[in-house]
Amino acid sequence: MNYFVSDGAPRIILVIFERDDFLLEGLQDVVHKEGIETATIVSGIGSLQRANIHTFARFGFPPEEKYQTFEGAIEMGTLQGNILGSEVHAHVTFYHWDSRASMVGHLDPGSQVAYMAEVTLVEIAGVRGERFRDAAGDYRVRDLTRLPVGR
Repeated sequence: MNYFVSDGAPRIILVIFERDDFLLEGLQDVVHKEGIETATIVSGIGSLQRANIHTFARFGFPPEEKYQTFEGAIEMGTLQGNILGSEVHAHVTFYHWDSRASMVGHLDPGSQVAYMAEVTLVEIAGVRGERFRDAAGDYRVRDLTRLPVGR
C-alpha cells in the first residue's frame, strides 16, 4: 500500500492498494498515520480476492445483521463512507464472479485486494464527531465540533 497527500486545503489522500493488501485495515492505518479525524471516502474501485461484509437483514429490535464472506474474482465498483472520530465506516458494492451476485454491505476487516484498489479520501477540517449507540441500542452520531478538544 502506498498513498499520496495533496498540498493545501482540503487535504485529498489517494490510497493505492496492491495485491494481498487488506482494504479496511489499510485505510484505518492511513487515517491514523495522517491524523485524520473527519473525512469522506469519495471514490473506491478495484479488485478483491476476499470481501467480508455485513448487511441489515431484518427490521426490528434488535436489528439483525448477516455476515458474509466472498472469495474469488471480485470486482469492486464503489467504496463510499466516512471517517468520524478517526474511525473508518465504509460500504462497498461489488460483483462476485463465481456466484454471479452483485452485493452491497458494510466493509468488514479481512477484505483483501486481488490486484489493485484505489481509494480517495477528502479531509473535512474543523469538524469533529463520533458514532455511538444510544440507550435504546440505536446508532447515533454525536457532534463534537463545539466541545473542547479531549472531551
